[in-house]
Amino acid sequence: MNITIDLLKKTIAKLGYKWYTDRPNLIGIRTTMDVADAFNDFFCLAYAIPTMTSGLTLTQQQAWLNKWGFKGADGKKLGEDGKPGKNTDFALQQYNANVGKEVVKIFQNTTNPGAYWMNNPMSKLGTAVLKPNQWVDCWSLGFHQGKSDHRALVQTGKITVYRDNNKDNYYQLNENQVESGLFGINIHGSGKLAPSKQIGKWSAGCQVFSNWENKEEVMNVCENFKGVTGNKFTYTLVNEKDLS
Repeated sequence: MNITIDLLKKTIAKLGYKWYTDRPNLIGIRTTMDVADAFNDFFCLAYAIPTMTSGLTLTQQQAWLNKWGFKGADGKKLGEDGKPGKNTDFALQQYNANVGKEVVKIFQNTTNPGAYWMNNPMSKLGTAVLKPNQWVDCWSLGFHQGKSDHRALVQTGKITVYRDNNKDNYYQLNENQVESGLFGINIHGSGKLAPSKQIGKWSAGCQVFSNWENKEEVMNVCENFKGVTGNKFTYTLVNEKDLS
């Protein structure tokens, strides 16, 4: 799947949703292939690269580049040590090529609950599966389950979920079995040490990244816009078949 800014913009417009220019667009894509316990969906982070503050020292430039997700030639965060080198040069080149432009970063995630919670629902109504929609200002930066080492986008506004109560591995998205409210449907990470291969217990309806560092990059960018948004973030979930 070739996901581009233009493709996302066309899809958002077709669905009658809003494309934001002053804050990040957080978009989940639920793929057509229904694979139980697999991180086979996508999380798209789209935003405009601002201009770096002038007069910064090299150490400050490195910190700024890290803050906005620019990595070195080795694919890692820069050392904020004021020492020039190929990694800092590479990150600066990427910044200069993209400043003022909208960029999109695509990460592997799941928009569905794992097999464990599908078979062991937390609610008597069934397991929560987030319904596709543009959920405006329904998440805020915080900590998943209150854990200070797990930054996340925490649900703070009402959303609608399907309730699947078949207790099997297959997602039943029945329009007659929905519920709206606050359910703790967070946007968070899975294992810290290595990318997670299976959803397992990581999601009972949350939107979960398979790679911890990907989640951290999204949180860092959201932190940069926290003042602009009043710490309210919009998440848009679409189906793969809706992509224009």
